Amino acid sequence: MKIFKHILILATVFLFSCTQAEQKNENTKTETQKENTEAAIDKPGIALQFINAYVENANKMKNAIPVAEWSLSNELASASLKTELKRIVDEANQQDPELGLGTDPLLDAQDYPEKGFELESYDEQTNYLVVKGKEQPEFKLSMKLVQENNTWLVEGCGMVNIPDNKRIKR
Repeated sequence: MKIFKHILILATVFLFSCTQAEQKNENTKTETQKENTEAAIDKPGIALQFINAYVENANKMKNAIPVAEWSLSNELASASLKTELKRIVDEANQQDPELGLGTDPLLDAQDYPEKGFELESYDEQTNYLVVKGKEQPEFKLSMKLVQENNTWLVEGCGMVNIPDNKRIKR
């Protein structure tokens, strides 16, 4: 009977340690998968997707969705960008109902590269980037990314949420 008791105790300890090792392996796999997912995120690609979609909209000319409305419906725009852009546009329209702002706040200009943008530089520490026109490389634009609810979004673009020292001088 004593031998049976010892075998039962050893079997229980063995099964318990196997379960612990399996849980540890699962935790390690989950952490590794999370790290790989983070590394696979193309943050500059998110910014380029945002600004190039906006250029496509702007190219529609009279059929384009107004900038504040466009940003409200864009999944890549942060809540902060949407709020600040709307504030800028509303304030400009109050001050001058005919002209409004007189420039595009996301492009920080009246004219823009109609073929879209490509990446010029990206700072991983600050998440600021500079994009340049595909066919007009002299036309540059500052952008900023932020993480909201585990998703990377555009928080700043052109004159919206970009400090003066980071804006491109024209």
